[in-house]
Amino acid sequence: MENNYSLLSNTFKIFFTMNVLLLWLCFLIDTQALFTPDSDCGKTKGCYSDCGDDGTTFLISWTSDSTAVNFTIQVELASNADQYGAVGLSTSPQSMGDTSVTSCLMTNSNSAFTVQNSYNTGRTNTPIAPNPTDGLSGTTGSYIGNLFTCSFARTIANSNSQVFNLNNDYYILYARGTVSGGNTIQQHAPSGRSFSAVKVDLQSLTNVCAGVDMRVKAHGCIAIIAWMILANLGYFIARYYKPLWSSKKVFGSDIWFLIHRVLMVSAAVLTIISFGVIIQGKFTVGSNSFERSHPYIGIIVFCFVIINPIIGLLRPDKQSKYRPVFYWVHYCIGAGVLILGLINIFIGIRLEEADTSNQAYYVFLGYESFQIAMIVVLEVLKYIEGKKAKNVESDREMKAVHSDGVADKEETKKDKEDLPYAWTAKLILLCVHVIVTVILPLAVVGIVATSTSSTD
Repeated sequence: MENNYSLLSNTFKIFFTMNVLLLWLCFLIDTQALFTPDSDCGKTKGCYSDCGDDGTTFLISWTSDSTAVNFTIQVELASNADQYGAVGLSTSPQSMGDTSVTSCLMTNSNSAFTVQNSYNTGRTNTPIAPNPTDGLSGTTGSYIGNLFTCSFARTIANSNSQVFNLNNDYYILYARGTVSGGNTIQQHAPSGRSFSAVKVDLQSLTNVCAGVDMRVKAHGCIAIIAWMILANLGYFIARYYKPLWSSKKVFGSDIWFLIHRVLMVSAAVLTIISFGVIIQGKFTVGSNSFERSHPYIGIIVFCFVIINPIIGLLRPDKQSKYRPVFYWVHYCIGAGVLILGLINIFIGIRLEEADTSNQAYYVFLGYESFQIAMIVVLEVLKYIEGKKAKNVESDREMKAVHSDGVADKEETKKDKEDLPYAWTAKLILLCVHVIVTVILPLAVVGIVATSTSSTD
């Protein structure tokens, strides 16, 4: 039993350390720099941006006269590597195909700025032949303090049908990406584009915000409920709170065991639903390696969410010598997947595709701080119980596991008589824990569902 306690203690240390690392990660990866949209938007010029609560990561603005529309593209970039910012015009919402595109290319370490027209056919972008600069003039560009700015004029009418007439209304698309060979634009990452929710009249001074893919928000909200509420409480009840109900049984098992099972199965079902909502057959998101790990971590979590319940159903008989092995495998997978799930939620609310305010990041920070504080307090109480009652808590855990969640009534009763203050404290902590663990994630859900992006 001493070896079992040592293994449990080591597992807890790993779980606690990973929580601390996640909290440290929250502090380390702060929001990237934003810029303030032009106050003249909607007054003296038309504008299209992501309309972030704390700023914006891109802005396309325009004014028009009788012969041309004067565009300015501003994009927040992390480096002066060869990159481009582009404005696209489409007759179909949320479609990059059949789109007239004008791109501003920044090359030679931000010393050269050129503009060209091109046309999207499906996912293929082709420069307009024979002259991709026909109808374009007045090009200027700069890259100052990570802000890429490019201005140009595009004639309203063009003899080439793939260079759309600007007297018509279009959905506006924005894209950014890399440039190769000095003049070839590469396909943008999913996080490097957006689209307007409505058609825009380029002869007007309207101020338009980027549209939102509601599947992304639905995916995030479902995952938050699954992992920040259900899986989290399922873990804590199994580790810290099960003695509170060990004298009450349903269908021959402790109530804690049934609550744990219902919470974890519910979390698994919601995880599968969230995966189904977002799956598109592609796994490229984010603008850096950290963000691009999101779908791969999600796949790992999805797989183990299915595997762990199957392991539970195949658990050996309580007299089997392999029963302790089952317990540790089941526990370690559950704790590890919980941490991965929380990490992936943190990554998810940082993605540009989520179009989420920084408030979600700060609420998540508070949530994770609270969980770490709860782990410390509950571990201290657990240690006190073990010392005072002369009965290590892990003994009861192993007994509960070996009897399918059925604990010794007399032992539990004696513990409660010897340590009434500890049980009262745990009951109070449980109430506080449930309230905070429900309220904070629901606040994140509300922010994700209703807010607009303030990150890049």
